[in-house]
Amino acid sequence: MQRRDKLLYESCGVEEDMFPCLGICCSQDNSILNTAYVKVCPYCQISTSLPSGARLRTATILECSRLGYGRRVTE
Repeated sequence: MQRRDKLLYESCGVEEDMFPCLGICCSQDNSILNTAYVKVCPYCQISTSLPSGARLRTATILECSRLGYGRRVTE
């Protein structure tokens, strides 16, 4: 089943300037405290840093292992 899921994303059509594309790469879940991302594509990885700085901001790093894209989103 995982092989079939990955085949669906072989030609996802996401360009680097539009990465991460909501609905193809990940989905966004707006909670009371912050915005959380949930991966949709089997090639994408999402990691979140611990809060840092005076404002205790977190950074979410979204990476695509297939296309080599990466983006850092600061909350």
